[in-house]
Parts: sequence; structure tokens; C-alpha cells
Amino acid sequence: MWIERVRYYLGLILILLGASFTAPAIVSLVYGEDYTVDYLLASATIALIGYLLWRGSIQEEITYTDSLYIAVISFLLPAIANTIIMVLNGFDPWDSLFESISGITTTGLSMFVTEELPKTIVFVRAWLQWIGGIGIVIVTIGFLLKPGTVAYQLFATHLRKEAYMPSVRMIARAVLGLYGFLTIAAFLTYWLSGIGVYESIVYALTTTSTGGFAATNTFPRAIVWPTIVFMFISAQSFTRYYLLIKFRRIKYLVNAIQIWSFIAVNAIGFLLFYLAITWSGATVSYTDALFNTLSALSTTGYSTIDMTSLPDSAKYIIAILMLIGASMGSTGGGIKQYRLIVLVKELGRRLKKIYSPPETITVVKIGDNVIGDDEIYMHVLVIHLYIIALALSLMIFLLSGYPLIDSLFNVASALGTVGLQTVMLNNNIEWYLKLVISIDMFLGRLEVITVLAVIAHMIDRIRH
Repeated sequence: MWIERVRYYLGLILILLGASFTAPAIVSLVYGEDYTVDYLLASATIALIGYLLWRGSIQEEITYTDSLYIAVISFLLPAIANTIIMVLNGFDPWDSLFESISGITTTGLSMFVTEELPKTIVFVRAWLQWIGGIGIVIVTIGFLLKPGTVAYQLFATHLRKEAYMPSVRMIARAVLGLYGFLTIAAFLTYWLSGIGVYESIVYALTTTSTGGFAATNTFPRAIVWPTIVFMFISAQSFTRYYLLIKFRRIKYLVNAIQIWSFIAVNAIGFLLFYLAITWSGATVSYTDALFNTLSALSTTGYSTIDMTSLPDSAKYIIAILMLIGASMGSTGGGIKQYRLIVLVKELGRRLKKIYSPPETITVVKIGDNVIGDDEIYMHVLVIHLYIIALALSLMIFLLSGYPLIDSLFNVASALGTVGLQTVMLNNNIEWYLKLVISIDMFLGRLEVITVLAVIAHMIDRIRH
């Protein structure tokens, strides 16, 4: 049975997750809030469950399907644990679930006004985003698992491995190191820019994870440009940074097609966004236009302007950027730049076949690598699944009486795991719409096909 195969790995992951819940307990203690015992109990409970799973288990090879189960559970469990804590402290159950899933999926959509929340809850949202951004599974691979096929499968589920890379375990440790370094660098930069230590910690955690939960109601102007830099860095493939550091060759960044695609898409989005606002009669600075388009494309979700007041044309542009998303191998969400590149190149190949002689052989190449038809099919399938999920969610909102543009904007933000929102999305909307957005956030972070594969496998097991 699959549970016997995954006990060892899932147990280790839960032990680490349990340990991570001590961080909000410390914050609660520092600020004299009443959450210390709750998070310590959650920490002990999760770690104990992990220990019981791990104890007496045997480390054996697992299938790719098994790794998908581990991925789903490792995201669901901390969200459920935090939901229970919030409910026990008087928060609405649906709002608590929404906020917790928004955290672990690095989305940043919220049912609350930030500065009205206890500091512990504001911190735990950011902490969950930081954990969800790199994936607790990557921590396990980097430090606890022995090298082998299982490590590759878990890594592929979370960060995607480029074909020419060495040991998965080595890459995982390097990625963790880079993630930690960027977080510390962001914290020091924000702090030296003049905002408080607590706010700097929260913004550092949510920038590096491209999560976007804020520490203040209004984004601090003092850190706008530093945040632009860190959002861009975090939206690129971490494995590319590894290659740059490992081989000390700038070509690994210069030749990175995803980076150039990201820059091109953001430049087009910036221009169209700026023109859409100015043509509507409103005004926006170049800095704010760049910040908000980059925030949308990187799927970070910070904003320096009111999204609700944007003209509809500008909202459509932001929605498209949110759906496209960051580079594959980054902490960002969305369809991903790599899939956009594959789609464009496949379109070019199909068009070329129409007017070329029948015997002409055409292939899709990205860099020096030929992309096989099976891989192309899988990437195009993922894009189609995103569109289907978007259409179904949008239909539910429209049938509930909400306007098209705001419904599209908020659903796109959830599926892209971005966090930009209009006032339509608030704690007064129907519970089932909160559930729809929560599911969208989960589908967006783990990718639709991952969740569908787990569900299909469960149904198949039940039937047989």
C-alpha cells in the first residue's frame, strides 16, 4: 500500500513542519499575545505524528505518484493546523481556512485588514508563505534524504530539475542556501531603508517567497525600489543561480531564455498598463506602473495603488500578467514563462508544417535542447487545465451575481498565487466563494495536474 512506502519520507517532512511551528510561538511570546501555547501544541502534535509515521518505517523507493501524495499532504497539513488555531481563537472558520491556504500556497489574498490583526497572525501568514515558497520537501531532500530516485521525484514535483544538472541533493542544498541568503539580504536591505525590524522580517519572508502578504496596510515607499529588485530575482529560476555560482559563468543567466521572456513580457505589460491608466484620464508614476506589473508577473502580490480603482483595461492587463507568472524553477506561480515559450515555439512549428513540404521534419528547441512531443503535450495540457479552472471558477462568481472584470481579476490572482485583489473579495462574500478561491490557490500552487493526478489515483484505488 502507498502509505507504507511514503511513511518514512512523510514522517520526516512532518517532523520538520512541526519544528517550523515554533517560530510563531516565539513571536507570540515576544509580543505578549495569547498564541504561544496554541502554536507549541500544534508544533508538538505535528512532530509527534511525523515521528509515529517515521518510527519503524523502512526507507524504500517510491513512485512518482507517491511523491505527489507527499507534496499535497505537505501543503494541506500546515494549512489545516493553522486554520484550527485561528478558529479556536475566535476567527471565522471559512476566513481562517482561506487565510491559511493563502499563506502556504504563497498567494497573499486576504479576508482581513492587516493592521487590525495580531502580530502573531500577520507573522504566521508570512512564515507559511516562506515555508510554502521553497517547499518543506526541498528541506527534506537537502538534509535528510539519501541520494536516489525518490529525491529526484520529490524535487521535480516542487522545483523542476534541468536535465544537465548534477546531484539532486546537491542542487536542493544550494537552492536552500540561496533562498536563505536572499531572505537575509532582503531583511537587511529593508531594515537599512528605514522600516522596523518586525516589518522588515515580514516583508523579507514574503518577497523571497513571492508571497505578498504585507506587514502594513500601505506598502512602505522607502522599500519600493529594493523590493522591485528582490521580486525580479525571486521570480527567476533558482537553479540558474546555482549554475552561475557553481561554474562562475555569466552565460547561465545571459542564455536563460526564461529571464529574457520575463523581461519582455513585463516590458509589454508595463507599457500597456501605463497607457491604459493614462488614457482613462488618471495618472500613475513610472515607478508605480513598474512595481505593480512586476508584482503581478512575479506573482508576489504587493501593490502601491488601489486595484479596485483601476480602469477595466488595466485590470485585464494585470490579470493576464498574473496568469502568465514567473519562471519555472522559481518560487513564483502562474502558468510559468517556460510553458509560454513552449507554447509559442509549438505554434511556430505547427504553422511551419502547414506551408512546408510533407517530408519536412520540424522540432521544438529551447536553447540547445530538443523538446519531445510528450513534454510539449504535458505543458500544453497544463495550460489548458489552468484555463478550464479559470473558466469554471469565473462562472461560479458570475452566477452569484458578481461583475465580470472583478471576478476574473480575483480568480486569476488565486490561480496565479499572486494576491492582488479588489474590494469585491472580502469576508462578506458567500462561504462557497471563499472555498472556490481557496481551491484555486491550492490548484495554482501545486499545479492543477498534480492535484487531479492524486484524485484520479484515489478514485482508481477505490474502484479496484
